Formats: sequence, C-alpha cells, structure tokens
Amino acid sequence: NNEDIDAKIEREKEALRGKYKTILGRLVFLQDKKKRRKKKGGNDVATDVETGSLYLQVTIKYHLATDIAQNWKIGTINEEDDEIALDVSEVESGLRGIFANAWGDNGNSDDSVVPLSEWGATTNKIGEMDIRSGELVNADGVYDLQLHGKKASFRPSKTKNKNKEKGKSQLMNDPTQLSHDRTKNVPLSTSSEFFQKLGVTNSDNKPKVGMASKLRQCQKFVEIVSNLVDTSYSHDSPNNNGAKNIRVIDMGCGRGYLTFSVHSYLSDKYNNADCVVETQGIERRPKLVQEINGIARELGTGKFEKLNFIEGSIGETDNSLFGDAKQHQNVENKDSVDVVIALHACDTATDDALWFAIGRGIDVIVTAPCCQHELRPQIDHHVSNNPNHVLANVLRHAIYRERATEQITDSMRAILLEIAGYDVQVFEFIGGEHTAKNCIITATKKVMSGSKKEDAWLEERRKRLIELAELYGVRRQRLASLMGESISSSSNLKVKAAGGMPPL
Repeated sequence: NNEDIDAKIEREKEALRGKYKTILGRLVFLQDKKKRRKKKGGNDVATDVETGSLYLQVTIKYHLATDIAQNWKIGTINEEDDEIALDVSEVESGLRGIFANAWGDNGNSDDSVVPLSEWGATTNKIGEMDIRSGELVNADGVYDLQLHGKKASFRPSKTKNKNKEKGKSQLMNDPTQLSHDRTKNVPLSTSSEFFQKLGVTNSDNKPKVGMASKLRQCQKFVEIVSNLVDTSYSHDSPNNNGAKNIRVIDMGCGRGYLTFSVHSYLSDKYNNADCVVETQGIERRPKLVQEINGIARELGTGKFEKLNFIEGSIGETDNSLFGDAKQHQNVENKDSVDVVIALHACDTATDDALWFAIGRGIDVIVTAPCCQHELRPQIDHHVSNNPNHVLANVLRHAIYRERATEQITDSMRAILLEIAGYDVQVFEFIGGEHTAKNCIITATKKVMSGSKKEDAWLEERRKRLIELAELYGVRRQRLASLMGESISSSSNLKVKAAGGMPPL
C-alpha cells in the first residue's frame, strides 16, 4: 500500500544521508601582483610581475547534507619565466581521501584533507562503493573513471576525446580556463565607445560609480528587444512580408542610454547591404536633444550615422520616422520591421505611445509603464461608495489601492493590445533593486485572419475588459478611449477613436 511505499522511500533516503551525491571540480587561477627587481640595461628596475597559483576548486555535494567546497593547490605560475611549477600532492591526497570515505574506510585513512559530512562516517556493505562513475577533463582530453575493487584509475574516454587541447602552454594563456571570474555572456561589450561617451563606463571599461545598475538595464533591455525583433524579422515569420530594414523609435528617450544600446546591437547584428537599421529618439527637452545628437555625431559616420534624436512629445510627433498614422493603413506593404519603445512614460503618456504604435501597425512594441495615476481616483471613489465590495478588506488600505491601480491599468492595456491584434507578454525585466518601475509590456503584431473563431475570441477579450473595469469602478481609461473600446456593459455605444480612425 501507499504507506509501505512511503516508509520504504524514507528508509532509502536515510540510508543515503551523508553519502556522496556529486563531486565537481574546476581549475581556477588566483593571481597576485608582486614587485620584483629586474636588471634592465645594468640597472635594477622595479616591475610588476604576474604571479599566482593554480587550484582545483572541488565542490562535494552530499545526499541530505551540507555541501563542502575546498581548494586543492596544483602549482604556481610565474609570468616572467612563463612556466608552471606543479605540485599535485594536495590533489592526490584529496582523491585518496574521497575514495577512502566512499569505501567507508574512514577510520583507517590518514587523509584528513577531505572532511566527512556533518553526519559523520557512512557504513557500507563489504565491497560496496559509494562512487558509481566519474569523468576527468583537463588540457589533454577527457578521461573516464575505472573502478577495480578498492583501486581506481582514469582512462582516456573513447567518445569525448575528439577535440584535445594543446597542453600546458595553452592552459596558461586561456583565461576562460584559468580565471576565477568568468567573462559574462552579454549582448553589449562594456568597451563600446558610446558607453564612455554617455558616462556609463570609465576608461577601463568598468561602470562608473552609480552606473552599474544602468549598465545591467541596458544589457537586459537589448536582450529583450533583440529576441522580439528576431521573431518578427525571421523570414519564417508570417508577419514578414519581405521586410529588409529595421526602424526603431524610442519615445521619451531621455539621455538615450537605451536608444544607443538598441541601435548599436541591432546595427552590429543586421546592418548589411540588404538591411539598414535606423533609430530615432524623441525627447521634449531641446538642450538634451542637442547634447545626445552631438554624441551620436562624435561616434562617426559608421553605424551611428543612422541614429538621430528629435524634439517632440509622445504621440504628437508628425515628423517622426514613421510619419502620420494615415500613411500606415495598409501595413501589408511595409518593407521594414518597425519597433516602438516607451520606457517609464508617465501615466497616460504610455497610452499615447501605445496608440501611436497601434495606429501605425507597428510590429514590435516594448513599454515599461510608470506612474499609473489615471485610475486611482476612480478606484478610490468606487471603494468608498461600495463598503460591501468583494475586495473591500483589501482595497480599504491605501497601499493596496496604489498597487491595484498599477496592476489594473497594465492589465487593461494588455487586453486592449490583444484586441488590437498583438501577442502580449507582461513580466519583470530587471530586479527591483535597480528600479521600482520594472514591469514591462511587450507586444508583437499578429496576422489577423478575420475568421469566426477569431471574432469570438475578440468578443471574449472585450467581455473580460468590461468585467475588469466594472469590478474596480473604472469608467475611463486613456487607451480604451483612443481605440474607441467601451469599458462599460451599460453602454454598447463605441466612441469614435481619436484621429478620425474607426474603432478597432
């Protein structure tokens, strides 16, 4: 029965407690700098000579017990002599200790370099070995562990030795093997000149004080935008009608950290004879526009030649890269993948940016909403007039009404984008320690078939929008008004959308 099975499982778990689960090792190089006297032209000169030690960093994982990590010294490296002085006695002692512990021969072993888990020595049946398999990877190849009773040896692997390294000299010169700090795989190099021009990094390509979080935001944001553009630009995508170029508008771009980052990455990835990447930042402050345009021109006539900034307000820029909405009624004939970005556009400015994108049939929309104030008075009024509201015990607290306002605003925006024909995702794009406004909405244009099934799906979305709005007493929402979508079941009359466009 189930009780017997559960009891058996618990007994087997207890039998494993304190025994080896996995033993992992990696080679690390710990570097120190020492000033040494070197004779140069008959004179003693103090120079920095790179020295350090090689260690095998071993992590021992036990069943139902705390992991243990140790560094076993392998040797020292002297850059001046370009050689490794090997001493593997610690490694040999450590391996002997591991096998002695695995065999349960703890009391007879003097190899104390490997501690037991906090559960002490394990008791095995005669001839039972805790270790079942092993693999050693080094500069010469891959070796499989061979067990022979109480003895063990490593023999070349028959399946994994196809690509051997070139020995010790390569091992010394390969930073990916020796460095304890692994190079992170990020879309943008910190040595990019535009980062220094914008004051994000210093001459050593390290983030300046207070700019580390900004650098992380740029890296993460570029990763998100790139994935969305890849999907829309792919020739296998139903949205791609032979598009060759990529056009990006960043609305409310500020100092352009993200604008430069996105343009740089997309240009490096896509710019060629068949594709041109063109990016435009829109900002209200004329002095700031002049400054960042100057930085773009300082970066030369290469990929940044197609990056420019103009003065204007979100949703009210007629001389933008995408022109007027009426020019984009027939989006099937576009020869580009178009992207609109609007990060931290305050309150209804996010709605204006979304409507700007929807009206022009933009392929990719990326927004990070900010300061969702429009619905707060409506929710406050609704709660105060409905003391028996189903959420009264939650919404009577101002802090929860504030959070609810953010969630309801962005949820309504997500539904409205779906009604407008987009695939929508809402998620956290960077940790809250970097910015409190870390919720992002992404939308990718779909190909609408106009089928009955699709029409029924859209009506279901409209029904959900109305139900959500009525639950919180919302009677007005900027994007819904711009789209001509009703958010009240008491009125089936749709308002004429802004700009003279028919309701979607």
